[in-house]
Amino acid sequence: MLPQERAEEILTLHAAGWSTRAIAASLGHSQNTIRGYLNGDRTPGVRAPRPSLLTDLLANYCRQRFFEDPILRPSALFREVTQLGFEGSRATFYRELAQRRLPPPDHRPADPNKDSPQALADDGIAKTPRPFVPALQRAPVLPRRVAPLAGEPLISYLTRLAHANHLTVSEVLAVLPTWFSTKVNNRNDRAQHHALVPETADALLALAHLTAITTTSLARALPAFRHNDEASPLRATTACRRCTARRGINERIAVHLPAHQKICTRHRIWLSDPGQPHLDLAACPEITIAQLRANRLLHRHKPQQLMLAYQAAIREVPPWPRSPASLPAHWRYRLLILQSTNHGKGTPDDHDAYIDAAKYPDAIALTAAMLTPKTGRNP
Repeated sequence: MLPQERAEEILTLHAAGWSTRAIAASLGHSQNTIRGYLNGDRTPGVRAPRPSLLTDLLANYCRQRFFEDPILRPSALFREVTQLGFEGSRATFYRELAQRRLPPPDHRPADPNKDSPQALADDGIAKTPRPFVPALQRAPVLPRRVAPLAGEPLISYLTRLAHANHLTVSEVLAVLPTWFSTKVNNRNDRAQHHALVPETADALLALAHLTAITTTSLARALPAFRHNDEASPLRATTACRRCTARRGINERIAVHLPAHQKICTRHRIWLSDPGQPHLDLAACPEITIAQLRANRLLHRHKPQQLMLAYQAAIREVPPWPRSPASLPAHWRYRLLILQSTNHGKGTPDDHDAYIDAAKYPDAIALTAAMLTPKTGRNP
């Protein structure tokens, strides 16, 4: 960016017959800069815009990830887009997010479950001092064994563990390392601070001893014990109602599952976004088969690549017609089957989850076509 006086000097020298090289040597600027002002590509006093490194495809990926995971940190998203080919620095990525009006690095969305029992228990932890417990009492084994759900937040699991053993969350935390108090007081317990990483292994062993559950099972189910480098894209949803019913859980449990997992294949349940009803897919096996096909794609592609291709496929799938008479035959069939199956369970017939589930097999088929080379082999 050059001031108005210097730009006028460039034009004056050029009008006097000076060459671009001579003007650049005389004024100490590059020839490209001189050509920019001579050709009118640059305006005096206005900085030339930087080329955007965040393509529209990656920007749509970021927008969808923020929607699916409300507590996603931009630093974690930066690691995801780097694996998808983003070549800019972290500062450049944050600047691109701000320019596209995506959540900035300090984005802290409101907690939709702030009045839930888990949140109230969390508030009680922050306000209740930890009682002193002698060292000999710091290694008990609770009588009631409570298995964690896949993707369950740490505070949710500790709350269920305490209630099953007729304890308070503070009493459970009192016999655990301080690592747990730090994690549950952080709204995003998936974020691993560098100061907590060395203590993670000991904390996992302490919880395994307390619950009589193996460290492998706890680490696989609870995202709080995963390292940032091991984390794959996650989406916020609620646990399958049949999976929770098998464990004697009556309330909805918020979980973070892999972003590509839309269906509980064991019980054939469509896992909608938080606050939306689940759908029974037993009468539409092709939707569950599409989820299994997406799982197989992960054998050859990264989760970020799968989600990027899936979002591109969603935009390529024809939009849902407004008139029911204009629906393709296979969409109309799936929609009627899903509505008739789930209407008796209180799900409104006009819910968006029906449309998402009905289009899912088409989107996965197109995703596989985008990712798989044309070798004549179906993934």
